[in-house]
Amino acid sequence: MLNPFEFGRELSPDELVDREEELSVTSAAMLRGGKLFLIGPRRYGKTSILRAATDAAERQGAVVLRYDAEAFPTLDQLAARLLADTATRLTGSVEKAGTAIKEFFASVQPQASFDPASGRWTVSIGIAHAGGGGVPLLADVLDGVERAAGKARAPVSVVIDEFQKVVEAGGADAEGQIRAAIQRHRHVGYVFAGSKTRLLADMTGEPNRPFYKLGTVRFVGPVPRGPFADFLQRGFAAARIPVESGAVDAILDAAEEVPYNVQLLAHAVWETCRADAASARGRPRTVTPALVKHVRDTVALRYDPLYTRLWSTLTAPQQKVLLALLREPNEGLTSTAVARRYNLPVPTMQTARRALEAKEIIREEQTLGTGRLRLEDPLFGAWIELVIPR
Repeated sequence: MLNPFEFGRELSPDELVDREEELSVTSAAMLRGGKLFLIGPRRYGKTSILRAATDAAERQGAVVLRYDAEAFPTLDQLAARLLADTATRLTGSVEKAGTAIKEFFASVQPQASFDPASGRWTVSIGIAHAGGGGVPLLADVLDGVERAAGKARAPVSVVIDEFQKVVEAGGADAEGQIRAAIQRHRHVGYVFAGSKTRLLADMTGEPNRPFYKLGTVRFVGPVPRGPFADFLQRGFAAARIPVESGAVDAILDAAEEVPYNVQLLAHAVWETCRADAASARGRPRTVTPALVKHVRDTVALRYDPLYTRLWSTLTAPQQKVLLALLREPNEGLTSTAVARRYNLPVPTMQTARRALEAKEIIREEQTLGTGRLRLEDPLFGAWIELVIPR
């Protein structure tokens, strides 16, 4: 039997747990020319939501142009791929695609060639572009996508995952340049997704920012505990693995309810139980809270070389902030008592905290009017508790 708990790849629609609302909003933006900002931390399943929504929209006849901004070393390369894909997918032949490149994207002076072996157009742009490369070039290409979509017979949408890279690479003017382009577009839907929650929340929520009220903002949070617990119970039951009371809660607690982490830990627990059954040729081991902790610690130590290297790159104040975060869960890092126990001035702790957020080791989660700091990777926290002496 295959392990039902998958992680580390895009999940298909039937593998997602309780993401119906997010899927509905995202596919609607793709089909109806909307503008959606999908914001959530890494490992919360945004990419899987985008994949599932893309599949749903394309089944209804839409053309979805989807990209991960982090996969492109430069924005010029992202713009070139978007241009080539638009021409190819909105036309029916190689000849028409070549004509479309010249017609809809003349302002960026593209140099295009067709590779028969791969069946793809390769486009080079940016060198002679009047506004230079980067965001101005990408904005002009988006204008070309709008012109092409205006003559298409199907809904067209552009999806850019890890959109914060576009904003960061473009500098202070990037938001205004992108808004100036897409606010006029009526034939293209846009979904901009990103994992730098504070940056993107500020970008879309502050009245003086260009993206304020440009479109719908949707935050991707943890999967509700009930549906996730039911999903885990079903996965173990399908393999006839007994589950003791409290064991599923132990998985959710240890993984801090982050979908990727939950799937990773549940996957490891499932494999442990099945391996015991295979070796003993008998009944699988029962999932207990103690077994969950044992498996969590085993997996954390399996990543020891990675975590050791990460820990060694941190400054002493940054290490102390992580220890305080793990060992003083009920007190804030601005507490004078905590600062005194770790022999750090409060301003130094705050500087170290900001550095850890910039490195995406910790993040602040805002819910119901309050905020709390969390490690991006709970297994790193487990490793710290196992390896770093008190």
